[in-house]
Amino acid sequence: MLLRSNLMAALLSARLHPFVLILLGLGQVRAEEEISRPQLHYYTLMEDLFQNYKPEVRPTSSGNVTLVFVSISLQSIQGLDEKSQVLESSIIIDAEWNDNYLSWNHSDYGDVSSFLYPQKKVWLPDIIIENSIESHKQLGYDENFVRVDKNGLINWVTSQVIKTGCDIDVTYYPFDIQTCVIMVSTWMSTQAEIQVFPGEDSYGIELNDYTPSGTWEIINNDMELMSNKHKVTRVKFTLTLKRRRMYYILNIILPVIFLSFTASLVFFLPADAGEKIGMGITVLLAYSVYLTIVAENMPQTSLQVSYLAVYLTLLLGLTAMGVVLAVVVLHIHHKSDDCRIGKRTEKVIRNLRVLLRINKVSRETIEESQHHDSSMSKSTQKEPQTHHVARFRTAVTPLNDSAIFSPPPSYQESQEEITWPKVAETVDRAMFLLTSCLIAVMTIVFFPILAHGN
Repeated sequence: MLLRSNLMAALLSARLHPFVLILLGLGQVRAEEEISRPQLHYYTLMEDLFQNYKPEVRPTSSGNVTLVFVSISLQSIQGLDEKSQVLESSIIIDAEWNDNYLSWNHSDYGDVSSFLYPQKKVWLPDIIIENSIESHKQLGYDENFVRVDKNGLINWVTSQVIKTGCDIDVTYYPFDIQTCVIMVSTWMSTQAEIQVFPGEDSYGIELNDYTPSGTWEIINNDMELMSNKHKVTRVKFTLTLKRRRMYYILNIILPVIFLSFTASLVFFLPADAGEKIGMGITVLLAYSVYLTIVAENMPQTSLQVSYLAVYLTLLLGLTAMGVVLAVVVLHIHHKSDDCRIGKRTEKVIRNLRVLLRINKVSRETIEESQHHDSSMSKSTQKEPQTHHVARFRTAVTPLNDSAIFSPPPSYQESQEEITWPKVAETVDRAMFLLTSCLIAVMTIVFFPILAHGN
């Protein structure tokens, strides 16, 4: 019995097996049809759209103007080379236009509303970066794709690293503000063929994906629609950049200010020290180094002159003058005593020493003498008049003209002898005060102009 039942089951399974295979095959075919149906719609759509399509022909059926809407998104500022006046930036260009030859009824193609297609196989406007310093060429790459919409709207997005010319104004360097422009226009097409407009809802360069620069801060960006005499429309994107100042303050401004106070110390150093000329030349070389550093970052133009360069040049001139005067002072200091000092020179030096408070002993002695004379006059006023007459009569006889007009002994002792080393010392002190005042005035005038000029 068991054997008979197993045999019957085997016969039934053998009879049903072909039907099972047929059903499974039909199900697989139906599944493949369901899977390949969208691909079939895409394939049919591509065949219908691009059967007679030519990417060299501008997509307009009646010769109307093709409107291209362009917007720019800034990714990063690679650098602004002040010397060559070039702005290098990474941008994303988003352009849209209508292609009348690439529109369809989406319900006829399985509700396919858009697709991606290689950009080299569709018509592209001849858009360029007009103020690029590199050769003008078609934007984008052959590997890029465009998105085609059912209404014929083409969306073309491409990324570029561009180098554009930027007129640098170095007047207030390193506290400067620069304005750079990115100009988008057509290369050969005129306004009758293609017109370029800013993108919808675009008020300038988009900064949503911008990575801040360590050197420049964007304080403003703008956009303007322009046209030129060649009847070509252009979209002008403007970036206003402000230099971040902390690096330059710590590495240029503060060292220059500290160094400026050493320029006058050449005259404060005594002539006997033997290092006056060496110190002056050292300061002169330091200014030359900083002037070279500043000049390396400046464009070779005479349209603007940096106030910082002017300041350093003036300090360089003062220091050079200090070296020359240091040589003169040393020459005066080591003059022979056989060479007499003129009376006018001696008088000028004597007055300068009093004015500059170099001859302190003489001044104190003179003040004591004046105080003594005033006290004597007060004491004589208290004596009776008869005593005045008697004293006058007894004192008149021995006095002569030299006694009357000669200064008191204390004043005579205060008149120090003017020698050549004292002349050199006086010139040193006078030039120290003069150069210190000049440097202070220059610093007070120049740096507020630099900081607030823009």
